[in-house]
Amino acid sequence: MGNNNKLNKEELLAFIAEAHRNTYAAPKEIKSKHKCKTPILPGHKDYNYKKGDWEYHDSYAGSSWAPGREVVFLNEQPVWCMSYQGKHDEDYPDDFFQIEAFPFLKKALREMEDSMPFRGPQKFEEGDFRYSFKMNGDYSYFTGRETIHHKEVGVFFQDVMGELIK
Repeated sequence: MGNNNKLNKEELLAFIAEAHRNTYAAPKEIKSKHKCKTPILPGHKDYNYKKGDWEYHDSYAGSSWAPGREVVFLNEQPVWCMSYQGKHDEDYPDDFFQIEAFPFLKKALREMEDSMPFRGPQKFEEGDFRYSFKMNGDYSYFTGRETIHHKEVGVFFQDVMGELIK
């Protein structure tokens, strides 16, 4: 890594968790402070969060099927990245996802484990919804899938993959 960055795993994971708690899944009054007025790419939504020498940037397009990418920088050098993409069951109306499923997803994401702050916890349930996240690997290189079930029917999934940048 450039600029003599010595990457500390615990600091990286703690920063990812903090960035996630302040951006997409955060309550509106918190995430609005970090939403970029002008996205980097047309038609995207971007969030940027900085603390000390650390910076986080998330950029995605779409609202129902919304592929995107998160990058963490240390001293202005990219050090970690995670991409995500998924889709929902098109038999359900878009409003179901915007009004019920995605607000539930954001609650699940806020329940992430600090030792694995990439998506939500391994399991989270509320009412008729159940969230699960399964991951292979660790912060240095991983793939995973999160799934939302509604009344035992899989209605949404998202695949993720991430790794250190060297």
